Amino acid sequence: MRITIVRGDITEQAVDAVVNAANSGLLGGGGVDGAIHARGGPTILAECRALRESRYPKGLPVGEAVATTAGELPARWVIHTVGPVHSKSENRSAALTSAYRASLRVADELGAKSVAFPAVSAGAYAWPLDDAAYIAIRAVRGADTQVEDVRFVLFSAEVYAAFKAAEGPTDDEIAARLAARPDEVWQALFAAADALTPDDLAVRWGGGQSAPSGAIQMPYPIYSARVNTLTRGLSEVGAVVVYDWMQWPEIDAKTLDKAPVATAARLATKIIRGERFCEGTIDHALNDGTLQAVVARLRRWYEKERRS
Repeated sequence: MRITIVRGDITEQAVDAVVNAANSGLLGGGGVDGAIHARGGPTILAECRALRESRYPKGLPVGEAVATTAGELPARWVIHTVGPVHSKSENRSAALTSAYRASLRVADELGAKSVAFPAVSAGAYAWPLDDAAYIAIRAVRGADTQVEDVRFVLFSAEVYAAFKAAEGPTDDEIAARLAARPDEVWQALFAAADALTPDDLAVRWGGGQSAPSGAIQMPYPIYSARVNTLTRGLSEVGAVVVYDWMQWPEIDAKTLDKAPVATAARLATKIIRGERFCEGTIDHALNDGTLQAVVARLRRWYEKERRS
């Protein structure tokens, strides 16, 4: 899936499906909802009324989605979803995540390959922009979907800036950083990976002793020189990137073959930066093969794409 963030008018997007930040009534409103109905024409409202009379007599529930015609819009369909109103006393993040993922499920049912999203709940529903952007991008990146092109189309400079900040470096930016590193740095990384032995996987742990004060020293992993060379090499080739890695969804190393090389870099980042919390993320990644899978994906990219 390719995710892009653009500033513009969502009603002008020539995509398979446009997502409408609707209200439960499905009968139009302000903001994006009003703009889509105004530009798309009366056929959208007619289908929404039919849905209210049949499937949703009490309105479309929060976090769910349903499709109608796109009327006069340059899209084929409108996918209506209802985001939650932000609450200071209740965590409604799951409902906001559901609004995005339900929209993608409907897109899959339609066979849509390109979808344009607004910033759901970030307008009249008062969701703080930074958090709304993080939830939106995380929800889409972690979705199980056949959609190939997702666009976040943001009308104001403020919302656009929040989404760009939440996005972190793009796949293309990460790939460009990797491509800029010299050959000798790459060869050093691969040599370090090839030099690992079974002894390197038997990571020893220190700490755990009681200090004179009675405090227990936090356990910490003790890595071999070869493992340290390997992890340092990942940083030197540019595979440890600057982004909010704690916000990134889980990445399955088994899918790296089909993923962009940037996904391998993000996974390397989670492993190496996670080690700062003494969680043994490098130890776990070595012993379940994740770290080796990251290097293998980088090697294939280096041999087939960077050097071509």
